[in-house]
Amino acid sequence: MRPYQIVATERILERIKVSEMAPKLAKMLGTVKAGGYIWHTTGSGKTLTSFKTAQLASKMPEIDKVLFVVDRKDLDYQTMKEYDKFEKGAANSNTSTKVLQKQLEDPNAKIIITTIQKLSKFIGKNKGHEIYDGHVVIIFDECHRSQFGDMHQAITKTFKNYHLFGFTGTPIFAVNAGTGAKNPDLKTTPQAFGCYLHGDPKNCPPEDHQTAMHTYTIVNAINDKNVLPFRIDYINTVKAKKLL
Repeated sequence: MRPYQIVATERILERIKVSEMAPKLAKMLGTVKAGGYIWHTTGSGKTLTSFKTAQLASKMPEIDKVLFVVDRKDLDYQTMKEYDKFEKGAANSNTSTKVLQKQLEDPNAKIIITTIQKLSKFIGKNKGHEIYDGHVVIIFDECHRSQFGDMHQAITKTFKNYHLFGFTGTPIFAVNAGTGAKNPDLKTTPQAFGCYLHGDPKNCPPEDHQTAMHTYTIVNAINDKNVLPFRIDYINTVKAKKLL
């Protein structure tokens, strides 16, 4: 792993430990304060970072499950193959909500890959399931705008003792949030997933500045020669009319 990947993994594990030690009056578990998001640019190795994070978090004695949530069925299989590259059989994928339920009830299934659609469907069919009181880490792959809606709210309202972490190369802030969001409290990445380390202080409460997540932007990646640089050419294809 590269240094920025190690730092991001450490930040997540630190946040888990810090939020567990928080006093009851300042409860963090089950809120965005117990999590955060990783801003790592495309091509910087988010899958490896997320896998190592999930692997280490699943070995923490106080954690019951680590759920790795993706957005599409084909990506679910793709992510499973990527995880298997790092450690064969370390993660459990599922093809239906019935399989997902068995995995959630299996104490030996520590890391579970599922789509947000299947997890939302499971929640709708299983009111009051004991897993909702379990101590879980929920990691969202590519936490883009499609994960800010009703399914996101169903997950965060149903689970009681969770840490919510998101990985993204394109976070959404107030300046680029637009006006299409149904819920005004879930328009930006910080609103949905919490804060990140070295970020703009305007996006996070002051107490979260030093304990949140990590950034590795396209500028960092280009400077480190981890991704190809951009070349931008401006071509004028429209001739301006001469003023009379």
